[in-house]
Amino acid sequence: MLCIDLQDLPHIAKKTMGLSHNRWNLFSIDDTDHINLKLPGGIAPNLLAWLEKQGKTYPPDTSLHLVTFPRVLGYGFNPVSFYFIRSREEKILAVVAEVVNTFREMKLYLVDACDPHGMWHRRVAKNFYVSPFSDPGLEFDFKIGAPGAKWHVSIDVYEKAQRVLHSSITGEVRSLSSRRIFWYFFKYPFLSLRIIGLIHWHAFLLWKKKIPFFQKHHRQEAQCDVLRPHPKKNNNHD
Repeated sequence: MLCIDLQDLPHIAKKTMGLSHNRWNLFSIDDTDHINLKLPGGIAPNLLAWLEKQGKTYPPDTSLHLVTFPRVLGYGFNPVSFYFIRSREEKILAVVAEVVNTFREMKLYLVDACDPHGMWHRRVAKNFYVSPFSDPGLEFDFKIGAPGAKWHVSIDVYEKAQRVLHSSITGEVRSLSSRRIFWYFFKYPFLSLRIIGLIHWHAFLLWKKKIPFFQKHHRQEAQCDVLRPHPKKNNNHD
């Protein structure tokens, strides 16, 4: 995953061979893969507009850092990305999780409370069709650490008091350079295809085990505030 200051993204892409912004390359970050409320200027103003809708406003010198999987050779699929809203003093003010399903629909979750362990934590209704094996009406439990020398995120799913799914991301920081970009291309040449491929493979294994299956058109009342709704599916959204 790449951690990029959105204000510096065009400059970083220009100086880093193998990495581009809004055009094809070995790795690239494309604005259309992320929040787009039809406002000009890229990801940052669209994210700030969404935050305003949630009743959150931040100073003009606020910085926005995006942690995301890049596209590889123009193809990308991001199950989840994270935005870290930072003050001028580099203090994290809030985190936004950007979740995308295999229909390319998107839903954002604001996580604006930090626990005593330094983890940004919120338990909230999913209200989103993420997996055919998970009721959209269950709850996400986000615990998101601040990017540093080491980084940890857990996103669990709860049915009332019972945890029914545990997922996590862990990583160690590495500096971004052209040399490392080329090395990662040879190390992870099929990153995006591997992500989407494993999602479908494990879905097949769960289906074979006869795990209860929720079709997309079921539980419409539990699919709310969806961005980029699938054109052939009926969803409740703003």
